[in-house]
Amino acid sequence: MELNQTRIGEARATSGEVGLRFSAVIVNYNGGDMLANCIHSALQEGMHPEQIIVIDNGSKDNSPAGIETRSPGVQIIRNRCNAGFARAVNQGLRRASGEFILLLNNDAQLQPGALRAFAEAFDKISRLAIAGGQLRYPDGRLQNAFAPFPTLASELLPNTWLQYFAPSRFQRKSDATDPFAVESVIGACLAVRGSTLPALGLLDEDYFFFWEETEWCLRARRLGFQVYHLPAARVVHLQGNTANRFHAGARVEFQRSKLIFFKKNRGLTAFYGVSVLLILGTLINALGNSALCIAILFAMRSVRRKARIYWYLMTWHLLGRPAGWGLPDKCEKSSAQPVQETDVRA
Repeated sequence: MELNQTRIGEARATSGEVGLRFSAVIVNYNGGDMLANCIHSALQEGMHPEQIIVIDNGSKDNSPAGIETRSPGVQIIRNRCNAGFARAVNQGLRRASGEFILLLNNDAQLQPGALRAFAEAFDKISRLAIAGGQLRYPDGRLQNAFAPFPTLASELLPNTWLQYFAPSRFQRKSDATDPFAVESVIGACLAVRGSTLPALGLLDEDYFFFWEETEWCLRARRLGFQVYHLPAARVVHLQGNTANRFHAGARVEFQRSKLIFFKKNRGLTAFYGVSVLLILGTLINALGNSALCIAILFAMRSVRRKARIYWYLMTWHLLGRPAGWGLPDKCEKSSAQPVQETDVRA
């Protein structure tokens, strides 16, 4: 693994400009105006344009071209195809040189003081490797921002039961004001201490979309590092904008990544157990929504869509979970089919 070891933020830290201690890695796929707003929020927090790295996964909406005119100096890496989240983030991590590296979704916007909250936490907590921000909807409602590591037992029981019997472990959002340790954070906005990357490693590229940050947090904790949720690092997140455009494909990616996580981290018994649960759950939902469609004479579009999605998922399972199914425009994973990135400066 090759990483940029020249952490320029460390040299600039004494200037008192918190933003200069950070690099940002932003993955984009047809982000439109969301990408411009995301970058603007980072610049407003004092981040230097050259420390913002946008990795574009083969967008067709011309969003990278807009950045070249709106935000001069921002680094843009153009992939010819959709390389997935983990692979694209790793391209950015290899270029990043900040003391702290921010992973920011293109549908997320930093709120005033967010970078200062991240920097203060890293300065105070010596073993802190990964920190996640407080995620909110545009109307101010809290979003899930952290989560416990999944186990076969947690997959068997409804989340409402888990939160009732063990609220301190299974809560996923909090209105607390002080930082606190968690098992994993949501990847819409997280920061990693750059000096931990040689030990921590890059994201696991077997995950195309979803769960890669969960595995990263698990790896960090196994190495003796700490993972924290920072309520003062506030972020407005539109949540799931890419996934919502490709409902069925996103569901495939989510289930595929869940199976990868269990196979790699929970053993074959848990993997096969979760596999059976996913198939049964998908079949029940497919049959249930199909029956409801018939009962209401196919009058509700949302029910018809759910039925289609679950039958698509069921077909994916029955066909042996083909790798090509899921989100569109994927790059080939074979080394014979490289990403073929193009590096430009906005």
